Amino acid sequence: MSSRFPVRPEEFETSFIEQVFEAAPGSLQSVTHEPIGTGQVCDSYRFTCDWAEGDRPATFIAKCPSADPVSRGAAAIFHLYDMEVGWYRDVATGSGVCCPRSYHADITEDEQEFVLLLQDMTPAAQGDQLTGASLVQVETTLAAAAALHNIRPEQGFEAYQWLHHGAGNSAFMENSLPKGYPLFRNRFSGLLSSDILDLGQELIDRLARYVAHEPPELTITHGDMRLDNILFHADGRVAALVDWQTCSLGNPANDIAYMIGTSFADPADRREHEKALVEDYLAARSMAQNFETFWTEYRRHAFSGFIMAINASLHVEQTERGDRMFAAMAERPAQMALDLDSLSLV
Repeated sequence: MSSRFPVRPEEFETSFIEQVFEAAPGSLQSVTHEPIGTGQVCDSYRFTCDWAEGDRPATFIAKCPSADPVSRGAAAIFHLYDMEVGWYRDVATGSGVCCPRSYHADITEDEQEFVLLLQDMTPAAQGDQLTGASLVQVETTLAAAAALHNIRPEQGFEAYQWLHHGAGNSAFMENSLPKGYPLFRNRFSGLLSSDILDLGQELIDRLARYVAHEPPELTITHGDMRLDNILFHADGRVAALVDWQTCSLGNPANDIAYMIGTSFADPADRREHEKALVEDYLAARSMAQNFETFWTEYRRHAFSGFIMAINASLHVEQTERGDRMFAAMAERPAQMALDLDSLSLV
């Protein structure tokens, strides 16, 4: 192993796995692995174990640093590994939020290397960002969001340093996006309309005001609540929220606008259902804002998915599917922002 824990699948020794699962030495007779998922900033694998004895999981999911140096560098800049490890290590257990159980979570001080061993949620399957969501999928995801936003740690939010990376990330984004947007515009000119790309430029011109906005409420937020990061049962019900690499203290309206804005392939479906979806979400909150206050925040944060698409596309490995995904992530919330006249609030 390159550190005190494995960071590549071939480094997972049977003795390490036995230790994690508190199994007797020699009880893991064999182990195999295969890559899974479409993550842009880390690599995930399903491990299959042959145990000689004991009630141990036959499979588990391991998350490791990306093999791609560009994606790994982006993760370090934005503290993505530290935020995900922090969520599973400090908050997830007993939180009431449906997510995989963590068997082991560790990270080095420089945040360059980490490992997560997580519950395998099969037969739940990853949503498809490109295809879009059903109404049931959005409804049940927003119920999970309400549970997340209801969390109030006994120690308070200040106890967890990793929760506060979001402020620094926003400052970095404010400085980097104006320089990076021309690259984004050129790269996606064949996938996005000029109206969408022009809207993006108008937002970039007002980015300082957008970032400086003080939210009426702060909660633990997921930060990337979209279909690729949610596991669903066949009936569309949410099995688990995954990929907590952007988990931080933030505006809960950001999660809700991001989820709704990036999920509906047909904007007419989003227009038809979004107010009812927001009302149902607020009804599930223990200390919710009134509708009008939250709706204003929701309208303002219609840009959240668009901003993530711009920022992420500039800092991770470029792939064909990744570009199509980022284009969908930009186009859907941009149309939402146009429908809701969100630019007038920035």
